[in-house]
Amino acid sequence: MTTEPLAEFMVRRAALIESVTPGTAATRTLSDLTDEAVSALAEAAFASFDAPWSLLALGAYGSRRLLPFSDLDLLVVVGSDPRSARDCVQALMYPLWDANFEVGHAVRTRKDHIRACAEDVETLTATLTGRHLAGDEKLAAETVAAVAKYAGKKRTSLLRAFSARPRPGSPYELEPDLKEGAGGQRDIDELTWRTAVAIPSPVARPGVAASELLGSSQLGDLAAAQDRISAARWLLHRSVGRKQAVLDFDTAEAAPMAVEGLHSALASVHELLMAVRRELPAADLHPRQWTPEELLGTLARGSSVLPRLECAARRGALETLAPGLAELMVLRRPALDHRFTVGAHSLLTAALAAGLSATDPIAASVTSADLRLALNTACITHDSGKIVPGPGHAERGQAAAAQTARALGGSSRVADTAVTLVREHLLLAETASGADIDDENVILHAAARIGERDLVAPLYVLTAADSLATGPTTWDAWHASLVRTLVSRLDIALADDVDGAGMVERAEGIRSQALIATPDETTAAVLRHVPVRFFAARNAADAVADARLLSRLGPRGSREQTSVRVSATDTTGAHRIAIATYDRTGVFATLAGVIALSGLDILGATAFAGPSGTALDTFTVASATLAEIGPETWNALERRLSAAMEGHLDIRGRLAERRQQYPTRTKGRTKGRTKIESRTESSFATALSVKTADRVGLLFDIADEIAHAGFEITRVNALTRSGRASDTFHIVDAEGFAPRDPGELGHLAMRVRERLAHL
Repeated sequence: MTTEPLAEFMVRRAALIESVTPGTAATRTLSDLTDEAVSALAEAAFASFDAPWSLLALGAYGSRRLLPFSDLDLLVVVGSDPRSARDCVQALMYPLWDANFEVGHAVRTRKDHIRACAEDVETLTATLTGRHLAGDEKLAAETVAAVAKYAGKKRTSLLRAFSARPRPGSPYELEPDLKEGAGGQRDIDELTWRTAVAIPSPVARPGVAASELLGSSQLGDLAAAQDRISAARWLLHRSVGRKQAVLDFDTAEAAPMAVEGLHSALASVHELLMAVRRELPAADLHPRQWTPEELLGTLARGSSVLPRLECAARRGALETLAPGLAELMVLRRPALDHRFTVGAHSLLTAALAAGLSATDPIAASVTSADLRLALNTACITHDSGKIVPGPGHAERGQAAAAQTARALGGSSRVADTAVTLVREHLLLAETASGADIDDENVILHAAARIGERDLVAPLYVLTAADSLATGPTTWDAWHASLVRTLVSRLDIALADDVDGAGMVERAEGIRSQALIATPDETTAAVLRHVPVRFFAARNAADAVADARLLSRLGPRGSREQTSVRVSATDTTGAHRIAIATYDRTGVFATLAGVIALSGLDILGATAFAGPSGTALDTFTVASATLAEIGPETWNALERRLSAAMEGHLDIRGRLAERRQQYPTRTKGRTKGRTKIESRTESSFATALSVKTADRVGLLFDIADEIAHAGFEITRVNALTRSGRASDTFHIVDAEGFAPRDPGELGHLAMRVRERLAHL
């Protein structure tokens, strides 16, 4: 083939890629068009070659499944020394390379190729779908037949190797790998290889011989799944302009494809291959309606039986128990950190909840049969309200919870409990990360929503399992510790012998213990005058130590303007820094800036005024870099702190330099817009919530703008997950009241947004 006909082929190819309807037919049409060009090039290149030769297409090309950016996998079989064909092979390859094709090729004798297949399973499987393109057709047929015959002899070891092939992910992942992932193209390929090994003969696609399971109905399902997967991969290639296997969120939203149908196709392939591998009972492919006992017994076995649950749910075997679950299995509701479709997420939540009792003392305390039934129901149905898009899914899911509870044999009380769990399944996580859990009003408000002490533990299990099922960063050690602290306080607040004064009584008890423990009258004076909130998150020993920091401050204007105490926390890798100083506008921002300059991430913080114009701010921190925290870290922090308090440290400029040294790397959904909102849930303070991409010194920048607006910070909840920060500042005005003016709060939000956008 000359350059001019190849150029004509490229024009025809480009037009086909843009105009054809994606799917199996398109991949075959592109393969056939490519055959014309490659075979013509080969015939011209080997025109003067005087030994037998044959050109074969292997792998996906051999199966006539070419995508817009697929590799061309070629094999040249020669009847003489392969080196004698070097010039001919170069004449074939260079035009293809010049046309920007990725070509994998080998030049071997038939005997050498059989030996190569014996040494490498991938070479063997690629040859099982091989077909003739040019040259001696008989030589091509003999080569692939010999490889298939060898595969038949090695059937046992090959099937074992096929079954050991990694199949990462899940067919229900919101960003599925359409090639190597579970249910993807490689799973269909394995069914093809099993067919070829069973015959033994080269084949292009799965057949009945792969297993007695693959009858006409299953082969029809596979053909339909292949068409959907090929269509999605074609659109993905065309959309991103390169070879790519993972269907990311942006492409899924932009490309015109039915992604729910794609999940169903991936699941169908996944289930069929698991059945062929004997990893899933064959009967599960033809399900009947499950009984309550079957579902509850399966759930109790945890994550090990998740594939059976997913198969049963998608194929409708659970519809009499959990109506609508089949539709939820392929329903996509992408959100920050979510990995799976709604139904798959719900089943994973239920499976994880079953396993938590072995490792989590709070989960282990849920022993009542009725509470376990209500918890299982809530796990399955907690996101059922997402069938309708938009906010309020927890409230919409209540009806499904009641219906499923009754279908599983629960009493009306069990149904009511399940309804409460579903309605409030976001309460613990949102309160722990966005509210002041040291504020008695917050605790009592949350307790009132739960209503009964017995529901706190199952609600915690649902929260933990839901978070773990959402994504690996959603239930980190810090957030888990906050939720457990909240659970402990809710348990106290809902105790039979505790009324609205429960939190106050506990705090005053700690004050009394602390006063007994300290002989220092100056420290005792501080303990007598600090507010109740001071004791909410401290035991007696911590209260004494922190009060001593305040008592050690020198007079205003002296060099003893700050006092620092560092202690360990229950969270691995985290430390608690308590800093006493004299209160002034912007002091919290200054402290946060110094901590950021010291290479530390702030996980959480509290700030409140002490006696005589002092302030005590506490920060839970972890290393922001790969460097370990050590004595030099704290020495450097204290040096910077002294400089900052004396006005000798340009925090804003130094943070700008540090951002250049440690640029924030975000990807995917973590880049999203900055979201700022204010709410007055407590009479004590207004909560300013800021959700944005994390960066060095973020807490300083926000606190600095709050100070410039004339507000004081009483508490901060700072959480960062997957590169995105969710920080809540509880603020008061100059007179100590919660600001409520929409204009003032709106102006503050605008200032913060502009500051972050500038950065």
